[in-house]
Amino acid sequence: MNFLTEHFLTVQSKVPASDPGFSALVVRHGAPLFELHHGVACMELGVPLSGRSRYYMGSESKQFTAACILDLVRQGRLSLDEDVRARLPVMHRIDTPVPLRNLLNHSSGIPDYLPYLDLQLGRHESNYFDNPLVLQLIEKFDELDFAPGTRHDYSNSNYQLLAQLIEVVGGTPLAAYARRLVFEPLAMAATDFDVDRQAVLPDRVRSYSPDPLRPRGYKQHLGNANTVGDGGLYSCTDDLLLLERDWHRQYAAPDSLLHALLQESHDNDGALFSYRYGLECLNHEGMDYVFHSGCLWGFNTLILRVPSAGLSVIQLSNNDLLEPDQPALLRAIAADLAAEAETETETGVEA
Repeated sequence: MNFLTEHFLTVQSKVPASDPGFSALVVRHGAPLFELHHGVACMELGVPLSGRSRYYMGSESKQFTAACILDLVRQGRLSLDEDVRARLPVMHRIDTPVPLRNLLNHSSGIPDYLPYLDLQLGRHESNYFDNPLVLQLIEKFDELDFAPGTRHDYSNSNYQLLAQLIEVVGGTPLAAYARRLVFEPLAMAATDFDVDRQAVLPDRVRSYSPDPLRPRGYKQHLGNANTVGDGGLYSCTDDLLLLERDWHRQYAAPDSLLHALLQESHDNDGALFSYRYGLECLNHEGMDYVFHSGCLWGFNTLILRVPSAGLSVIQLSNNDLLEPDQPALLRAIAADLAAEAETETETGVEA
């Protein structure tokens, strides 16, 4: 994986080791091929980033929320075609049926709550907000932006409502449900939804954005988002290695929960969405990829998978200067796999 290695070494060269930085991990057939941790988790304490550093994962969280919902569907306790308003009183002002599948693939028409938070006079990113507060805001929505299923429009409100639905139908909060379903079986001890923003979280990473007018050239974000469902997950590359091993194992099993997340997702006219249920699919130079990204207040994350090659590429950053460059990563992956295929052709031996 020479091109991927070169890509991440170039990213490393952008900031000194004393700045906030990033973690990169390349996994092939369950084994780590490349791992790099550069920069600090906390500028105030000078703690270096490592495989144990727990990053805020942002919207990477959505695939786990979707997994919990689809587990309930597989149990027969929910249906993808049911109108979720009957189970969610918070939607009582919406007079249009909203099928569950339209929450999962962001085609519900429910407005994203985040711009409405930003409109509040005097609000600062350090102001605390959690699921109950967000649900109070969503309850005020009395119309949709568009008819459900007519188009895709990414909205964090969808996954706030899914988190509430898990608690209503599953009888347990999302964090506990995901822990039982995913994290504990895979021994991902450092991965969990942050349900208590004031709790001490060992190895928690802080996030930063460049600001040349401040000492040491960075602004530290003090964001107090404490929502789960649309975000809220903390994890580290040590745990994500375990996840990716299981992800590719599930991909090889057509009846797995993963394939429920990857089932085709359409609009009302049958046009295929690239966004499935908590994961997105794309094709680049004839190769299929599955991915999701996340970003909030200096945290930027990307988990990019190539199922046919048993390959996962992960970049987690706590510095807005080091946002994952997905097009560049796609080019590097394509170049590495093409070089590998050429070597196999020349030698007659599979890599």
